[in-house]
Amino acid sequence: MNPINQQRWQRFRNNRMALISLQFFIGLTLISLCSELFFNDKALAVKYNGELHFPFLQSAIPAKNFGLENQSEANYLELQKSFRAKPEDGNWVIMPFVPFHYRSIDKIDREPIDKKLKETELEYNNKIVKLANNSTTQKETIYSLKLERNKALGEIDKNKYHPLPPDLPSRHFLGTDDTGRDILAQLSYGYRIAILFALMLLIVNYVIGVAVGCAMGYLGSWYDLIMQRIIEVLSNIPFLYIIIIIAAVLRAQGFTMGFWAMIGIYASFGWMGLTWYMRTATLKEKAREYVLAARACGASKTRIVFKHIIPNVISLLVTFAPFSISGSIIGLTSLDFLGYGLPKDYPSWGGLIKVGTDNIQSPWIVTSIVVAMVLVLFLINAIGEGIRQAYDPKKISHYE
Repeated sequence: MNPINQQRWQRFRNNRMALISLQFFIGLTLISLCSELFFNDKALAVKYNGELHFPFLQSAIPAKNFGLENQSEANYLELQKSFRAKPEDGNWVIMPFVPFHYRSIDKIDREPIDKKLKETELEYNNKIVKLANNSTTQKETIYSLKLERNKALGEIDKNKYHPLPPDLPSRHFLGTDDTGRDILAQLSYGYRIAILFALMLLIVNYVIGVAVGCAMGYLGSWYDLIMQRIIEVLSNIPFLYIIIIIAAVLRAQGFTMGFWAMIGIYASFGWMGLTWYMRTATLKEKAREYVLAARACGASKTRIVFKHIIPNVISLLVTFAPFSISGSIIGLTSLDFLGYGLPKDYPSWGGLIKVGTDNIQSPWIVTSIVVAMVLVLFLINAIGEGIRQAYDPKKISHYE
């Protein structure tokens, strides 16, 4: 690491908020990338009759391999209970921290919410009058009903139903949604999709934006004018409407937009913002002495741009990266919430927000996803602010 980069890293480390945010962000990302180890309905390890199995690394293991009768995949939570009931056999099951996959639907046992609840009977002022079945006379009967405070109008349903609130014994630490899927597992897998989407989109946007912007700034002339007009036209196209139209057309044809299709559509418009900054930086740098010296030595245009100019404007790229990541996460979440994002079989923060708003009487759903989004965006913005300060040229510039 050269002395300038060492100074930048030291200034970033001196920003305690940015450093802690970076460590926390890396930790969350690593946990999310390894979600199968922490949030999974498949066991991490099973010992049965002296043999070790690792179900989370395999597609499916028939239940008969563990002494059960059915041919389908074993229910490892039930298998764990059965093994614990017979400790003398020496069999055991190790489950993840949260024994639920984001697709897992937990079939809860019907247990009373509160054992203190009691059923009360309805009270009527007068008796019910029944008309004879063979009566042809039309009669009108008035019934009165006496309603009393704190008395039920019928039997009380004392069973639990999804969505369930956070519950430690059942290992649903943030509760479940309306279909019985664990909220924490959906948050982890959804974050992995969101951060991978943002990083992939960042790479594609930077490759296109840097190449086009540097070419515009260095070549100039007719190429610069044509690309400016193209970017101006594309910039005036409403991006959200384009996404909605494409998604609606594909849905009408029986297709859905997958992960890479979303990246392709986003990248078709996302590279243009960086292009203007790279064009300006290249125009300024190509007039410097080191570029003139490289040209005098016979260096090609490609070598000058990628070997000399881009390394000197790297601070611009690094500074914009965190904010581009946060913008991509917000954009993907918004489209998923509107129903025009990734397919429903993908874990999605936007889809979880939609479930939370549809079940507003279960506040733990929308609260969990909002807190998670605010936390992640805060961490990314804190990291971005630390990078901006670390790469601030005024910190290392000396005027005499």
